[in-house]
Amino acid sequence: MRRSTCARLLLLLGTFAVAATIAAQDPPQKPQERDAAEGKTVVELVIQPEASAELVARALRTRVGQPLRAAEVEADLQLLLAKFKLIARCDVEEVENGVRVWFVLEEERTFDRYEFHGLSAFTEREVRTLLGLDVGQRINRRAADQYALTLRERYRRKGHAFVQVRIEEDRSNSVLHFWVDEGPRVKIGRIVYLGNAAYPGWIALRFADNLAGSPRLTSEAAGLLSSTEYSREVLDEDLDRLRVWYRQRGYRDARVEFVGEEYRDDRTVVDLTIRIVEGRRYQVASIDVRFDGDGPSRYPKEDLLALVKSKVGAPYDFLQIEQDQLAIARFYGERGHPREGQFGRGIENAFQVNHPEERCDVEGAEVHRVFPVHEGSPKQLRAVHVRGNTDTQDRIVLRKIFQMPGERLDLLRLERSQNVLDSLRYFSDWQGYGGAKFELLPVEGLPDQVDLAIDVQEGDTGSFLWGGGVSTAFGVQARLQFLKRNFDISRLPSSWNPIDWFGEIGSNKAFHGGGQELSLTAMPGTELSFFDISFFEPDLFKTHMDTIGLRVAAYRRLQSLDSFRSDTLGGELGLQRSFTEELSVGFALRDETVLVRDVQPGAPTLVFDAEGHTEVRGLSANLSFSDVDYPIEPTQGFRVRLGGEFAGGFLGASADFWKVGLNHTQYFRLWKDARDRAHVLRLKSSFDWGGGFGEDENLFLTERFYMGGNTLRGFEQRRAGPFQFGKPTGGEARVLSSLEYGFPLFSTRQQGQLRETEVLRGHLFVDYGMLGLAIHDLGSPRLSYGFGVRVLVPVLEAPLEFDVAWPLLAEDLDQERIFYFSIARF
Repeated sequence: MRRSTCARLLLLLGTFAVAATIAAQDPPQKPQERDAAEGKTVVELVIQPEASAELVARALRTRVGQPLRAAEVEADLQLLLAKFKLIARCDVEEVENGVRVWFVLEEERTFDRYEFHGLSAFTEREVRTLLGLDVGQRINRRAADQYALTLRERYRRKGHAFVQVRIEEDRSNSVLHFWVDEGPRVKIGRIVYLGNAAYPGWIALRFADNLAGSPRLTSEAAGLLSSTEYSREVLDEDLDRLRVWYRQRGYRDARVEFVGEEYRDDRTVVDLTIRIVEGRRYQVASIDVRFDGDGPSRYPKEDLLALVKSKVGAPYDFLQIEQDQLAIARFYGERGHPREGQFGRGIENAFQVNHPEERCDVEGAEVHRVFPVHEGSPKQLRAVHVRGNTDTQDRIVLRKIFQMPGERLDLLRLERSQNVLDSLRYFSDWQGYGGAKFELLPVEGLPDQVDLAIDVQEGDTGSFLWGGGVSTAFGVQARLQFLKRNFDISRLPSSWNPIDWFGEIGSNKAFHGGGQELSLTAMPGTELSFFDISFFEPDLFKTHMDTIGLRVAAYRRLQSLDSFRSDTLGGELGLQRSFTEELSVGFALRDETVLVRDVQPGAPTLVFDAEGHTEVRGLSANLSFSDVDYPIEPTQGFRVRLGGEFAGGFLGASADFWKVGLNHTQYFRLWKDARDRAHVLRLKSSFDWGGGFGEDENLFLTERFYMGGNTLRGFEQRRAGPFQFGKPTGGEARVLSSLEYGFPLFSTRQQGQLRETEVLRGHLFVDYGMLGLAIHDLGSPRLSYGFGVRVLVPVLEAPLEFDVAWPLLAEDLDQERIFYFSIARF
């Protein structure tokens, strides 16, 4: 006689069935084949225990005289659990003229309390949070089994490969005990790759593609400063990532297999072996563009193919495909074709470039690629609407939009506008991230025109920053700063009670929405103290474009040097005209009183000449041009600034001098790694020249140029250059240059962002400098080299930098500083 179990008949039956031995009449022991039981007539229905038989039988869909159906048995098991709180096992036995069906029932027991034992890696509170349990919550055994599985999975993902979770029932006290045997926490020691001919397993600093870093594997071999917990579940996910990574690089037949694991003596370290069968790397056999849509194409196919960087005969590269799609999209975007989904999805006949269609020739290991393009129709921008700005004036947003109504749409300018608007940090978007949302809207009855809607949400633009800093150049400093972006000096509080002002300022009801900036800073320190209040209005005459900005500042700077102390109290009034976002010219008038005191014996003659009070009044001008991709950490582009100042003379005051300076920084992006992080070569150069006139033969003491510290690493602050009586005198002409190679060390992807945010970057550098008492005295070059790391912390608005440098060229009186560090705030 053949017998079967309904659990084998149903896909999900094992979830509901519990193996339990019931006394009385035993159900069948040997299973019957599924096909033999399905559809046969139920000739007898047996329910155990018999005390529940009558009530349960009335509720079941499975009945005597009816065919046996898998779906009905599954529904019966769910019903017994949901309605009667009974765990059931269904068995089937073939008999004459049909089958006998058994439902073996066990009441689901609920326990009043639960206890965890053996926890070490997690606290009980963490475990309850993980499992979603409340203190004192009643649970049943079925739920406890699921909790045990979840807890075991969490332990294994944390590296406890041998964890065991056992459940013990204390029915007399109605307590469920979870006994956790965590076992050792296992770290990954080595990962051995077999068969990887195309890519090495590891490369120092990950300068090129390698299996350890490029596929972004979570499981990593132990390094100098880190190690990774071993989890087989995570490893399986990494194997899938590695397979995808190989195939994206043209190894479409690649296989990645886990060979095995080998634990060391104490079972806390495991070595892993992974076999890779790379196969052949496919090449691009042909590239074409297909225009979808009616009528002829608007642009020659040859123009689009010229944008494609993938070349016939080159190895297949999935990442290059994305770049080619982007190049085609940018081509159409700057010619007025909005891309489907980029700024909304409501535009009729929008441009699309989909993932290319590919035909593979397995025998020749070749790929034939076709880019399908739906050109759509070009659009004209009719109007721009700002929405959601409850407090910020429209003009503050509109002046950062570089696309004017009436012009042909240009998506590149819209992208740039959005980046500039986001950089203001005035707004938060609807998901809680920083920025504004751009949406193109169709215009009814005008299919060739669109409106631009800019959705914003008022953000927190006022911040009170406090902390401290330390540097080898300026010693220890404290820092207190109140910074209010999007300030409006004309929007006064509604109440005259100063206590109410703070609430209105905090809720953006006062002094908010005008696009201005107010900063109050206090930085007391051991060697340098600085106090400043400044106000900046970027659009004084409300012209929106081609703006003129006003800057007003008052400051005090106290400095304690080796041969004297200086105390500078001053103010500045400046105007800045911004012709474009990149080009600006500025003029400023400053007025200062400088007190030089506590002059030490043996100080340079220049210090004695400047002792006492000196009035400084100067008029300066500068021209700035910046064309970089990212303002904080650029990867390509350049910045240049030309400036000059005239002090004294017809302006009055007691110090007569002039200064000119030229600063240039060029960024070369050498390449990007697999995580789209740039390796950058930075060339920074500056030239400064100044002098006195009239009765002043020399450039005034506090205006002179120095080298060392952050201007010339490897040398002490102000200690590389001319000396008199063993003290630095500074110079009137200076040339500085630095060549720096920067590379990524650690980055993370923040929620809602496509580009990774870099946290730690390393750099190798060479610094060069010359300082002379006059322009004809430039000589005695200094040269240093070294390495360092830069920590980029967004909330600090300034990097933390650590450098180690060694002088190559130095003079006898120069003082070296091997280690240099600067912490802006913490």
